[in-house]
Amino acid sequence: MEQRRKESPYLITKEDGQNFPIPDLIGAERLILVDGQTPAPSEELTFGICSFAPRTSLHKKHSHVGCEEIMYILSGKGIGGVGDIETEQRAGDTIFAPKGVEHWFYNPFDEPLVMLWIYTKASLREAGYALESRGYKEIDHEKEYKEIK
Repeated sequence: MEQRRKESPYLITKEDGQNFPIPDLIGAERLILVDGQTPAPSEELTFGICSFAPRTSLHKKHSHVGCEEIMYILSGKGIGGVGDIETEQRAGDTIFAPKGVEHWFYNPFDEPLVMLWIYTKASLREAGYALESRGYKEIDHEKEYKEIK
């Protein structure tokens, strides 16, 4: 069975995830597990997992003009907002960010938070990932790779 796991192009482990830093994601680790450029490429989605460290992590306000985003809190709790509403978000909560609507998240609590997320496009570039305050209009594998080199 272990050999079959290694042979399957459709089984992605955490070790297979791509951890590119992005501007304004601080004290958190974001792994892209499936998108248009991963070994098992998707034509329509980007999927990943993100861990936010206790008391020190945040994802500043940003938007995705080309796609919707869904986040699901696996464990922990944090504070996040969509549009002009900020709430405490806890394990078991699902957060929906419509196209072009600013959203953000931070963890002021003593425990780490882990969330799954999905974009309705196959890359951050297609999603129109925008961090206007830092002058970024779009982020993608190519730009991220250049930034970490």
